[in-house]
Amino acid sequence: MKSQNDTNPLEFCDLCFQQVKPNLCETYKNTFTKISSIHFSQQNKLDRVLNKLQVTPRMVDRRWTCTMDTSTRKEFLDSLWGIGISVHTLDDHVKVLTRLYKPEMRKLGALDNIEISPMDTWEEFDPKTRTWIQVKVNIKNEKSTAKVNLGNILKCTGIEGARYYRTNKGGNGSIALVPMEKRAAYNIMCTVAEPTISHWKSDDLGKHVFIELKELQNIPEEIFSFLSRLGSKDKRIPGTLIFENDDIELVRTALSCIKINLEKSSETVTMPSSDKHGTMILIEKIEKKRLQVLLDIIQEMGGMVEGKEDHVIISGKRGSVNVTFADDDKSVQDGNAIKVSVSALEDPSRFSEILFMIKKRLGLLDIPLESALSRHWPILTDSDLQYVAQSAISWYGSNPILAVKIISENDKFDKVKEWHTKIKEGKARSSLDTITLGKIIKRIDQ
Repeated sequence: MKSQNDTNPLEFCDLCFQQVKPNLCETYKNTFTKISSIHFSQQNKLDRVLNKLQVTPRMVDRRWTCTMDTSTRKEFLDSLWGIGISVHTLDDHVKVLTRLYKPEMRKLGALDNIEISPMDTWEEFDPKTRTWIQVKVNIKNEKSTAKVNLGNILKCTGIEGARYYRTNKGGNGSIALVPMEKRAAYNIMCTVAEPTISHWKSDDLGKHVFIELKELQNIPEEIFSFLSRLGSKDKRIPGTLIFENDDIELVRTALSCIKINLEKSSETVTMPSSDKHGTMILIEKIEKKRLQVLLDIIQEMGGMVEGKEDHVIISGKRGSVNVTFADDDKSVQDGNAIKVSVSALEDPSRFSEILFMIKKRLGLLDIPLESALSRHWPILTDSDLQYVAQSAISWYGSNPILAVKIISENDKFDKVKEWHTKIKEGKARSSLDTITLGKIIKRIDQ
C-alpha cells in the first residue's frame, strides 16, 4: 500500500545533509535506508536490534533498507541512539521544510505587455485559486503580445512539453521572460500564492486521514515529495493520500509553510472492504514477460518451477511454496502459500522483496538479486526503460561487463539505443547520465 514514487526519495534531502550525512534516512514512513557507512561494531549491534524486532533488512536500489511496523518504530529509534547510529527521520525533515519555506506573501507587479510565441499555449499562475489560467494572446501587425503580471510565473506548453518562465522588467524598461526549472518556478509560486484552505477527512474509526490530491494543486515538489513519503495510496480510493491519524500535525506543519491551512471536513471516508485474498488471477492472464522474470531468477537461484492453471509451485531445499497472483495491493506469505500482487511485477523494488521472501523461505542460492533483476527486466513501459538505463549506468563504473549485459540481453538494446539517439537529437529529455549510457552502447556496438 506504500506509495513509493518513481523519483528518488532522497532527491529533496540535499539541503538536509549539507554538513554531514546521517547513517540512516527514513525514506518512507517506517522505512529506513543506509546512506553512509556504519562501523562494523555498530552494524553488529544494529543487526541484533533488528533480530529482536523480527525485522529482516534487504537491498533496495543497491542500498541497505529495513521496514518495520508503526508499533516498533519508537523502540527502533530509541535503540539507534543507544548504539550511536544517526538517523534523519521524516519528523526531522519537516523541520528543515519550515526553515526553507516561510509563509510569506509577495505581491505581484502591475499588468504589462509582453511579446510571446503564438505557436504555443501560454498560462499564467493565478495566486488566488492556485491554478493555471490561459493567457489571452493579441496578434497585431504580425506581433503576438499578452498582458501579464510582473514577477509572476508563466507556463508555456509546446511540442517539447511544458517550460516555465518568470516575467521580469529589464534595465531598459522592457519585459523579459526568464526561463526557470520547474522546481524553482513552483517555489516562487508558493510565495505569491494567497492563503487558502484544504480539507481532510477521517475514516469511521478515526485511524486515518484522507486528503484528496485535488486539494493540493500546484504545490512545490519538496512539499509534495514529503507528503508522498509520509503517506500512502490505496487504489480502492484513487486520487487520495492516506496518512496515519498521528501524523496529521506533520502534514499540517508542512502545508502551513506554503500558506495552506488544514480544516477537517464533515464528511467521513468508509474504507472499502478488503478481500484478504484479493481477486485471484489465472496464470495465462498475467503479462508473460513480467512472469518470466520471476521464473528465470528463481531458476538461477536453484529453484524448481512447476506451472499450474492458477498458481506456480516453486521448490527448494526447504520444501515448496504455492505462489498465486491477485489484484491486490500487497504481497503476503502465509506458511507455504505466497500471494503476489500483480502490480508488484511492475515495480523493481517490490519485485525484489518477493524474490527475497521466496529465497529465504526455500533456502535458495544467495545470488545478487539487484543485478539479476536488472539483467532480466523487460522494457514494456517508459518506467522500465528508465530503470534499465539507470541500472546499467550505475553499474558501469564498478562492473562494465554487467552494465553491458543489462542492456544487451532480452531484446532491450534496440529500445535503449533508439531512446539515446532521440536524446542526442533533442527529441527526448532525460536527467540520467546519458554520456555514460553512450559509452555502454558504444561497447555493445563494437
